[in-house]
Amino acid sequence: MTWRPTNTVGVVALIAIAIIFPLIGSAAAVTVMALGGLYAIVAIGLNLLVGYTGKISFGHNAFMAIGAYTTGILTVRYDWSPLSALIAAAAGTGLVAFIIGAPILRVRGHYLAMITLAFSQIVILVSTRWTEVTGGLTGIPGVPDFAIAGFTFDTKLKMYYLIWGVAIVLLLLSFRIVDSRFGRALRALGAHETAAGALGVDVVRCRIQIFVLSAVFAALAGSLYAHLLNYVNGTFFDLGVMIQLMAILVVGGIGTLWGPVVGAVLLIWVSQNLGSYAEYSQLIFGLLYGGALLFLPGGVVGEVAARLKR
Repeated sequence: MTWRPTNTVGVVALIAIAIIFPLIGSAAAVTVMALGGLYAIVAIGLNLLVGYTGKISFGHNAFMAIGAYTTGILTVRYDWSPLSALIAAAAGTGLVAFIIGAPILRVRGHYLAMITLAFSQIVILVSTRWTEVTGGLTGIPGVPDFAIAGFTFDTKLKMYYLIWGVAIVLLLLSFRIVDSRFGRALRALGAHETAAGALGVDVVRCRIQIFVLSAVFAALAGSLYAHLLNYVNGTFFDLGVMIQLMAILVVGGIGTLWGPVVGAVLLIWVSQNLGSYAEYSQLIFGLLYGGALLFLPGGVVGEVAARLKR
């Protein structure tokens, strides 16, 4: 694929909306959309894995948790700067993803989904029980505000702009990846692994690379989450988060460039405005997930694109 004028228009519109939204939205709405930006970051990386290689992972909530806890521990207990801690969180999570991905990505079938699901449950269990390191159920309070080059993001509004700035940069990076030779190899894997291998694509290497990259995206979101709330707790990253992420991809459009952003904004806004129905959030997300699969198989973005083509 090549860069299209519609992508330019879309990026400009997204930047304009991100800048203008706090001027018309309440403080609570800004916080909700900051969370939407965090989920968009994770979904962009997850979409590269699921949407283009066809490999399903249920462990990206764990990668978020690892990124958040790494940031919390390094900044609170060892006085690392927020930027250094964020870089360490991304690198450390990438290493963990490589260690678990190298063996399991060599197998076929649904082993990746099952093993990553087990991995995520282990990480969340350890994070809420290993009191000496993670603080257990108490978590890690007092995470400092994010700061870089002497500028401190000490309000929710500043964090909102930081989060969406990172999300837009990573969205542009995903455009570049999909449009590259590596992206073509990923699409070939998703279409037919055997044929891709016969054409010279290093199947295992490509799987591992995109798995690690998507885990790094999740770690960045987890690290920024810790700075947004100034607190880390493993319960923030339970299985419900993974269900939300998959629903975001399905509703937005799996394998579409804009699907993760559109899905994140729509579903996070819905999840934060359920009111008295909040206790049924998992049921609601399940219904949205199933409904999208049945009636919008291409997601919102995929269906709109198909209608425009027709």
